[in-house]
Amino acid sequence: MSATVTTPRHPSTHTSLRRHVRRATGRDHSPLCRPLDRAYSRLVAGLALAMLATLVVAAAAALLVYRAETHTAQQAARHRHTVTAVTTGPAGSADPRAGGVREYAPARWTYPVGPGTGIVPVPDGTLAGTAVRVGLNDAGDPVRAPKPVDLVVTDAVLVGFGTVTVLGFGAEGVFALRRHALERRAEKGWEAAWEQVEPRWSGRR
Repeated sequence: MSATVTTPRHPSTHTSLRRHVRRATGRDHSPLCRPLDRAYSRLVAGLALAMLATLVVAAAAALLVYRAETHTAQQAARHRHTVTAVTTGPAGSADPRAGGVREYAPARWTYPVGPGTGIVPVPDGTLAGTAVRVGLNDAGDPVRAPKPVDLVVTDAVLVGFGTVTVLGFGAEGVFALRRHALERRAEKGWEAAWEQVEPRWSGRR
């Protein structure tokens, strides 16, 4: 009976993952291993599997984003044609698409489908009458350059990191709640066992 009382109130948090796996799979036959300890080991093993699955899902999500954005950039590049345009006015940031990053200027150009005009991005300080390179689609309309590889990689990494963060915190939260419930159960079991043993141990009637 004394062994029952002297066992720890709470499941051990210093047990190795390997032993947790042995307990979770029922291969730990130690007489000191309580059902509560096995339940805690199953919880730890479940968290380890959840974290591994999180890494796999995050890697898959990052790869999907990388492939999708790479395909989009390749498709855009196939239908983008660079021509020389001539600005018809000075550069400025009046166009709302500028966003304070680049300046824009009105320009005209010649394309197989006919001459065209529009607002195009230009280097800061570009003057009227300056020749600039402009990307056009098959219809002769200005289009942005495809997303560069470094930005595609950055997007994929951010998606992977975000997936790990969200799923990882979720798994940790579930683990913390379940561990708290097991600790409360252990506390109640320890107190009940002590109430039975303490009178005989102390000689109190």
